[in-house]
Amino acid sequence: MNKALRAWRASFTRRWHTNPDLCDTIDYVSGHQARVALLIISLAPDATYDLLFGALIHDQGETVVGDISFTAKKENPEIADIANDLEWDERRNQGLPIAELTKDEMLLLKLCDWLDAWLWMMRHARHLYARKDWQEQLDQCRKTASALGIGEEVEALITAEVAR
Repeated sequence: MNKALRAWRASFTRRWHTNPDLCDTIDYVSGHQARVALLIISLAPDATYDLLFGALIHDQGETVVGDISFTAKKENPEIADIANDLEWDERRNQGLPIAELTKDEMLLLKLCDWLDAWLWMMRHARHLYARKDWQEQLDQCRKTASALGIGEEVEALITAEVAR
């Protein structure tokens, strides 16, 4: 298959299909990746091209393995490693180069990935907010944001969404 067509088709991979609380929501990786890039731009206006490029393609490889849940990856690191390898191979098959990111850029990408998931949950299944796993994810967001020097900005975002 043509690489450009392969990449375009991969952007329709559905997120949340393994999550019983959010599986009925329609979220494609293309929308998620764009929202992650927007969060990066909003929180770090001086973001590099490589970081934004990385945000815009970071889940393209999920087309071959699906959206494996955070919990499954956390509890089974060997599965996460295998899935990551398969996803990287698929991105290459789509003709998408892998951006070289600094440690801080990787952390910012991961932070915005988590924030987008949390914001999606708050929009579509707000009743999950107090659940332990979502609170742990929010705590991780706060710690990461603080380490990156953007703790106040992220806290303001969280506070605004909770008050909504």
